Amino acid sequence: MKKNLPAITICLLLAMNAYPFTKVVTVQDFSFSPSSFTINLGDTVEWKWVSGTHTTTATTIPSGAASWDHLMNSTSMTFIYVPSKLGTHNYKCTFHAAMNMVASFTVVCPQATAGISANGPTTFCKGGSVLLSSSVSANITSFQWQRNGTDISGATASTYTAKIKASYTLKVINSCGSNATSNIIKVIVNPLPIATITPSDSVKICSGQSVTLQASTATSQTYQWSRNGVNIAGATASSYNAKKAGNYRVLITKTTTGCSKLSTATKVVVITCILSEINTADRQIKIYPNPSSGNFNIAMPSYNSKYSLSVFDEEGILIESSRITAKDFSFGNELRPGVYLAQVRNGNAIIFKDKIVKE
Repeated sequence: MKKNLPAITICLLLAMNAYPFTKVVTVQDFSFSPSSFTINLGDTVEWKWVSGTHTTTATTIPSGAASWDHLMNSTSMTFIYVPSKLGTHNYKCTFHAAMNMVASFTVVCPQATAGISANGPTTFCKGGSVLLSSSVSANITSFQWQRNGTDISGATASTYTAKIKASYTLKVINSCGSNATSNIIKVIVNPLPIATITPSDSVKICSGQSVTLQASTATSQTYQWSRNGVNIAGATASSYNAKKAGNYRVLITKTTTGCSKLSTATKVVVITCILSEINTADRQIKIYPNPSSGNFNIAMPSYNSKYSLSVFDEEGILIESSRITAKDFSFGNELRPGVYLAQVRNGNAIIFKDKIVKE
């Protein structure tokens, strides 16, 4: 089975090709040493004088290559030449060519190399990404990223941001046409859970009532409900019984992948509901004093055992509920300062309602 090279091995291989190399030729005793060798395009040849008086003089060189003719003696001890063309470069010592003081070197195209690495996790949730970076040999002039072996249009930089599940590679070409393909990095993108609420959009409820909000369910999921952007403590079931007005959302997390999605909001609107018409005779009910810093009194024209009192806060939450036991009935001593809605019922029918202010 073919295995990917370890990252440290890739780095070492690239380092061997990453920097130009200098080949040293000694000039002495009527000879160049070594008299022949091979170097890569981009490498350097350096002649170093040891003894005698000589030259290094180009004879037959590739078309377009720069010629050279340099004296080598005790006052001119080094000469450097950087080849710019592929092929064999022949040269001689002008003074001693007849004594076979000739030599050559051949310039070849170096093998391009490429490696890629991920600057972060290669497994992430939909909507995420990972930056892929390249480590390449010298003189690379062309980059082409591939997804599952196919070129990615426009992906011709030395880095690439991967957002899609796939196997990624990088093809490179150097200045003299050698090409290479990098190691493979596999990117895994996990889907987000489905996050919806039923009912959706907007729902109206009566003061004191509630509505059950149901999240979309699946295996291996957790839930966190929020109201107006603030998490509701303890609201971690797949459903939530909403009593207050507000915008409710649920954050669903897939425990196997850690991927989360926040639902769109369901707006809960609390309204005052009339269960039946208020009888004309019952309009004589009065609450006094209003505002009050202590008790409120209810004065009723008549009394029966079916009368009851409900007090709601401004968000429609039931604060107090009691049976009215007399024509003159007091309540509200424990209420905190604020504005409330008081309702009197005769059985299931609302027969009176009014705002009260506790100072």
